[in-house]
Amino acid sequence: MLSYEEQTKILLARRDALEKRMREDGAEIDKINAKLNEMQLARVRDTFGLDQKAFFELITQHPEKLLELTAHGTAESDTDTAQDSDEMDDQTSFFDKKSNHYSET
Repeated sequence: MLSYEEQTKILLARRDALEKRMREDGAEIDKINAKLNEMQLARVRDTFGLDQKAFFELITQHPEKLLELTAHGTAESDTDTAQDSDEMDDQTSFFDKKSNHYSET
């Protein structure tokens, strides 16, 4: 059986290896996130039909034009919410009693 000192040394070595791997993984995650951000900006640039220089100028020197462009666009949601529909199963507020479709009365 290993002594306490030997066991401690082994555990510390394993912990150091894991911490090193975590730092490396963290750096890899940062690189992936940077690439994702770059791709998202490229998609926005393409949506407005701008090259990289023009897009950078737009957001840094003329942010009001960016607001204009986004205000004129129409955004459609992929999900249905209660606000998307005029019908709310006969319930007009949270305080009104909702009709019970299963009751016999």
